Amino acid sequence: MQGDLSTKSPATFGDVIPSVPGRLKCKEVYHVVMPQYNHRYGTKILEEVLTKCFDDATAANHSAIAVPSLGCGNLRWPMATVAQCMIDTATKHAQSGGSNHLKCINFVVFDPAVYTAFINEISKRTGATFPNSKQPSSFGSPAKVGSELELGDTEEVTFSIYTSSVQAAKMCKDDINKMAVENTTKETLDEPGLENMDKQKVLSTLTTIEKENDIYIDIDVKAGKIVIKGDTKTVKEAIIKIMKFIKKENEEKHAEVDPKSYLRAGNKQKYLLALANEKIKLPDYWTESARKNFLTKFLDKLLTTSSYDTAKVETKRYQAMVDMIDKTWRSDLVGQGRDAVGLNHTGLSVTGIQRVENPSLFKKYATKRQELFNRAANKDITTLSQLNVNGAVNEVTTKALGIPELDAILYSEVNEYFLFHGTKPDVTTTIMANGLDFRLGSEVGMFGKGIYCAESATKADQYADDKNGRTTGEKKMFICRVLLGKPYVCTTVPKEKLQRPPCSVCKKTVCTDHHQQFDSVVSKTSNLFREFVVYDLTQCYPEFLITYQRV
Repeated sequence: MQGDLSTKSPATFGDVIPSVPGRLKCKEVYHVVMPQYNHRYGTKILEEVLTKCFDDATAANHSAIAVPSLGCGNLRWPMATVAQCMIDTATKHAQSGGSNHLKCINFVVFDPAVYTAFINEISKRTGATFPNSKQPSSFGSPAKVGSELELGDTEEVTFSIYTSSVQAAKMCKDDINKMAVENTTKETLDEPGLENMDKQKVLSTLTTIEKENDIYIDIDVKAGKIVIKGDTKTVKEAIIKIMKFIKKENEEKHAEVDPKSYLRAGNKQKYLLALANEKIKLPDYWTESARKNFLTKFLDKLLTTSSYDTAKVETKRYQAMVDMIDKTWRSDLVGQGRDAVGLNHTGLSVTGIQRVENPSLFKKYATKRQELFNRAANKDITTLSQLNVNGAVNEVTTKALGIPELDAILYSEVNEYFLFHGTKPDVTTTIMANGLDFRLGSEVGMFGKGIYCAESATKADQYADDKNGRTTGEKKMFICRVLLGKPYVCTTVPKEKLQRPPCSVCKKTVCTDHHQQFDSVVSKTSNLFREFVVYDLTQCYPEFLITYQRV
């Protein structure tokens, strides 16, 4: 090493001179020339020296570099100043994007006071504290162990701090790992519409947000997923920026598109495609606060738990639902069937109707509906009223009533209907918060575990209490939006319980030859009630909670 250095030109302050490593187990050694500390010049020379080292290591295709606490010895540089400058410069290099090879920057610390300075600097940046952190009691020659720590769950750079003993290295590693766990998070945004956006603009915007917030963002445009990692607070701020950007892009893209204009022009395919690609909105009859805060509520759902509100139903729609209950009531079928044991009343008296406003749950439902719009545009879905099974009419009773206040807010093109779902009072809050979950259903259902709905209030009423212990007092049922999509009309009881709809090609309940399934099952197996079953949580939204009494 000395022989190599003797061939180099004389150096001045701030120079970096590379040499062969001699007997050291590395590829290259950088010798730096540093002056004593002078507060008038600040850290400019130290920054230049470190930047040259990092740039030279990158140019030489090195994967790692070890840097001592420069200037903290006889040159009398303030330890806190050195710690701040070294971490700043290393971070800038990692964020510059210019390093394709240098992945690991090791800070080598021997002195306990310098160790404390580095820990304090890390704490200031993250807000973390190290209550169990202790300085090593003695320092001799460097130990042959080091703890490499990947901070912030990134892959760009690894910071390592080396000490003089295994115990000290482990203590430091535990402290920083604890800090990383407590102060970092990972969130995933599902945005299927990314593939249809300007990819260059999306990447440019996300890169800017990544740098501004000092976080890590990974994007899969085709899958419509954005993964954000970093400090918990800045990740949430970044998500808000990303969602605002996506919202603006969608608004600009569809600002001039009115799907109904295609329908008026007689182009049904373009109408369905426009519906499939338009910005998802909450129903316009929901409360203004719910619609105005849709974006915020969705973000809160990502970071906390599902939330919902209940709202008063306007008079016309309230009366429309009462009419739907009355007109689908079958007094002649009360008490008939295995689930109607113990019932002998003549009707239902509605005492209250609440609208369930759960923005995040509705977004999932609307996203599924857009998927079905796409398929309907490609003629993969036939409306239930047009299906002819054994010469029978298949229109849903709630639709056949022709109630404008209800029909106008549904899309028959994807077989979207209002259907009844009876439930016990103690689970209504869970349903309003999380939706109907077929996985919690009973195994005894004729068509397996699914979400069962009915076109008659008489059928839904059977499930408002236990058939083996009927009760008096108020009962509950939901009027749900249900997406039947491509329905399988079943005229015979299946030999085995279904776990999903049958294959749409061969009609087998278990098929390994094809990859297309029906979206729902409509039963026509008896002279009593038809049942409508879906096996996907996103195909049913419990929009109205009905409170009633049996009379």
